[in-house]
Amino acid sequence: MGASERRGRRPGPQRPPGPDARPTVAMPRPVPAGPVEQTAATEEIRRTSSAPTTTAAAEAGVDVADEPTTAGPTRVGGAAGGRRPTSGARSGPPAAGPPRRRRSLGAALGITAASTVAPGSGHLILGRRRTGLPILITYVLAIVALVLLAFLGRSALIESALSARVLAAVAVVVLAAALGWIVVIVRTWALARPPGLPAGRKLLGTVVVIALCLVVAAPFGFAANLANSQRNLLNELFKGGGTSAAEAFNKPRINVLMIGSDAGPDRTGTRTDTMMVASVDTRTARTILFSLPRNVQRAQFPPGSPMAEKFPTGFRDPREPLSGNYLLNAVYAYAHETPGVAPPGPTDDPGINLLMQTVTYMLGLPLDYFLEVDMEGFSALIDALGGVTVDVGPVPLPIGGVLPNGAHVRPDGYIPPGVQQLSGEQALWFARSRRDSSDYDRMGRQRCLIQAVLDQKSPASLLSNFQSVARVATQNIHTNMPQDLLPPLVELLSDNGVNLSSVTFDPSLPDPSERDGRFNPGDPDVRFMQQVVTSSIEGRPLATPSTTASRSRTDSDTATTTPPPDSPVSLASSCSASDSPPPSGAAATTTR
Repeated sequence: MGASERRGRRPGPQRPPGPDARPTVAMPRPVPAGPVEQTAATEEIRRTSSAPTTTAAAEAGVDVADEPTTAGPTRVGGAAGGRRPTSGARSGPPAAGPPRRRRSLGAALGITAASTVAPGSGHLILGRRRTGLPILITYVLAIVALVLLAFLGRSALIESALSARVLAAVAVVVLAAALGWIVVIVRTWALARPPGLPAGRKLLGTVVVIALCLVVAAPFGFAANLANSQRNLLNELFKGGGTSAAEAFNKPRINVLMIGSDAGPDRTGTRTDTMMVASVDTRTARTILFSLPRNVQRAQFPPGSPMAEKFPTGFRDPREPLSGNYLLNAVYAYAHETPGVAPPGPTDDPGINLLMQTVTYMLGLPLDYFLEVDMEGFSALIDALGGVTVDVGPVPLPIGGVLPNGAHVRPDGYIPPGVQQLSGEQALWFARSRRDSSDYDRMGRQRCLIQAVLDQKSPASLLSNFQSVARVATQNIHTNMPQDLLPPLVELLSDNGVNLSSVTFDPSLPDPSERDGRFNPGDPDVRFMQQVVTSSIEGRPLATPSTTASRSRTDSDTATTTPPPDSPVSLASSCSASDSPPPSGAAATTTR
């Protein structure tokens, strides 16, 4: 009889055991497992077999809830399920592993924020070393390279900031870096995000991640936009046409004619009311400003030129000896009104060409470049820089009050006396007001204004307002400087500082050849002007009776003169509130 039949038979009466019979132990009969019990046993075995793996994964920082668990079919009642416990084995149900940990929303956002601070760190926290480690190393190397470039590559930075091609490449690289960083942030969130989040929490997480991406995108976008604006400024403003950079720096000095024109919405025609020549030493950066008054009469031109033949005694109409149409500031307009009198170069503007010709001849300085700023542009430029602080002086300064024909009318307003923070419009009138002062007074204020801008406007302030400055510059500033001149010029001035001197050809300049011992703008002595320029460049006294070629005068016209100063006076101190301005013809210098 089989075992199944014995199990199915009902037990009958038992015989008493004999003396040699062994005691029998009743064994419990196995009960067939139903579907529910079999499923529970399978789950128990699965948890038991996967407990070590779950624990190890949790210790490694991996979220097991996001990883699918694969388990093959479990045999019940077979070798694993129906085997009796062997000797020494622990009986009872198997020990269950620790419960699976589910990552919270805050933890996922924290990991994503780590990638925002240092790209790749979030991947490392999630255990993805093969991806996170290269990203983090690249980030660290980029930071180290930028720090080394800032401290050791100053020349390279200057050259890069003044090269349109380099700036275009920088803009592309910056945008690519920003895009890559944002991709890392989004990918980290996708890996760290807990599954099955409610819609509200999922929306909250998405908003936070977008904010983190914007934190990264904002500075990169600003940097790319700044590089592109600088590139546009260079391309629009510095188109070249003057002396090549290589030729300019092979000479002892670079000479730039700086022009302030009165072009504006309330003006008809253009006159150059401000004319200065900046002569820069190419070895020491020592710069001298030679200022020419707007009311210089009988302006001279090179012998043999059309203007010299037309005006042999200087730019003047004998029929209108007091006409303002024949002052130095009218040379520009005269070239536009009389074609053919201006030289063909170095620019396409006949007014600039003719003005450069006469200034070159009278000063004896070959001009390499010009830089023109109109009134409206100057005012907007000061506003773009955030204003400028100057000492107005002891009395209010009128705004307007003089008509184009010279007649005095009621001023439109006044600039208060003392140290004032001036807006662009106020700074413009500080530089050009002559209602209760002379042309020479305002020339002194112009030099003080230049000094104030140099002292107060650092590269940081220029950078913070660069967009406005660039927009104003491209619309209101004109020059024929080439782009490749800028890096060596800026580096020269940065290495040596701005050592600024000033010489003004006005009546305060001693001229022993004149009857009153002062320079006469109404009938300038060109040879004396050239000698003053040469003496200033060589560092000798501006003029002495023994070195000045005197004009032919009778003994009765000769007067005793005051010798010029032997040493320069600080231009910065001459513009301070505590000091009175020195004679505007004296050489003044300052180092910044």
